[in-house]
Order: sequence, then C-alpha cells, then structure tokens
Amino acid sequence: MIQTVPIIVLIVILLASLWRGRSVARSSGISAWAFNSAKGKQRLTGLAYSISTAMLTVTSVLAALQPATNYAWFGALLTVAGGLVVIVAQIQMGRAWRIGVREGDAPLFIRHGLFRFSRNPIFVGMILLGIGIAVSAGIWWGWVAMLAFALACHAQVWIEEAHLSKSFGPAYEQFCSEVPRWVGISK
Repeated sequence: MIQTVPIIVLIVILLASLWRGRSVARSSGISAWAFNSAKGKQRLTGLAYSISTAMLTVTSVLAALQPATNYAWFGALLTVAGGLVVIVAQIQMGRAWRIGVREGDAPLFIRHGLFRFSRNPIFVGMILLGIGIAVSAGIWWGWVAMLAFALACHAQVWIEEAHLSKSFGPAYEQFCSEVPRWVGISK
C-alpha cells in the first residue's frame, strides 16, 4: 500500500494544478498555461520538463506495482511533503500562478508564505516529490528521471527569474538578495 503513495500524490498535484489554472483564468481572464505559447529555450525546457515528468510518472507506477522497498515509507513521506509544498505555494501565488512565462505577463511576484524561504517553493516541492519517487521505486531509472526532472526545473527557474528581473527590475533584484533561490542556497 505504501508504494502507491507517490502515484496518488502525482494525481493530486495534477488535479490541483488543473484547478489552479482554471481558477487563475477565471479571476484574471488570462490562461495560466504559458508553456502553450513558449518559444526558444522555454519551449525546449518545457519539453524536457514534460518528458522528465512522464518518466517520473512511469517510475511511480512501477513503484506502485512492485513490492514495497525497504525505503518506501521514506519515499512516501518525501512525496507527501513535496506535494504539500507544491499545493500550498500554488495557493499562495494566487492570480500570479503560471506554468511558464509569457512576454509582458508578470502580474506580480510573491514575497509572503513559503516565498519568504525560497524564491521557487513550487520547484523545491516538485524536486522533493521527485526524490521521493526515486526513493520509493528503488530503481536506477527513477534516479535518472529525478536528475532529468531537477535539471529541467533548474532551467525553468533561470528563465522565470530573468523574466521577473526584466519585469520588476530593482524590486526583484532586492528580493533576490534577501531570499535564496532554493532553500538556504543562494544563486
């Protein structure tokens, strides 16, 4: 049973993301799915993110279908913690929540809640989730998927931070000097 937790958490995050996207579109009149109009580096990053997410999904299905590993409980704990961080950070972003960035589309940057500890708590939660999936599965494939996923997240963070810096200038630069990119890790 414990080995099914990662796939359940992935499904919950997918549903929460669909709900948030619809909620943002209703309240702002703008689609939250910015990857749809992505070009250049962001299109490649979005593709890498999609492929690595599919790899993690397959890994979590494999974990669910096999007997629990010795570390399945720890992997389940990490996936639940990562999922909670993702969902809480999505909610805290309110109307600013997007998947990807679009030119001219930067309603605001968030400084409260989890964003006081990391400029990218959604990505922190997703990477924690990915580590949990890899631990739960206990197979090399899971760690390859996790590494690909973490690299895609990091590439997207660079794109988003450049976009926010261009959009908000000195105010965002000040925020960057006060809050680490990851948890406890600056630039």
